[in-house]
Amino acid sequence: MKGAEEDLDSRRPVWQALSTLFLDTDTSLLREYRSKLLARSPYSLPELEQILRDEVFPVCSWNSLSIAGEWAGFDPAWLEQQIMRRVRRPPRWRMGVGHYLVTRSREWKRTRDAVEAIRTAGPPVVG
Repeated sequence: MKGAEEDLDSRRPVWQALSTLFLDTDTSLLREYRSKLLARSPYSLPELEQILRDEVFPVCSWNSLSIAGEWAGFDPAWLEQQIMRRVRRPPRWRMGVGHYLVTRSREWKRTRDAVEAIRTAGPPVVG
């Protein structure tokens, strides 16, 4: 998988979709939107999980702990700026439990299953 800096056009919609997992709302309501967008991306499921874990989680996870967190969606320019700032820093050796658990969350598992189902079904038949 290309690095984020080399693959911005493909990464931007994926970042936006994955960031919805951290909104201060019922994130299951956005599962269909998120799944369709992720299914159209060029990334495999393991690559999507890596992007979630290493790029989106570190930037957006604070919102889940906020008293009055973002619920309408993260600003795309802000999201890209924060992720790119983090990507350009040297990697940290310690990520914490949340970093590990994010890809095991119920909503991510359901999203991942939906992405897989969409990809398996293939394009709709027109006729």
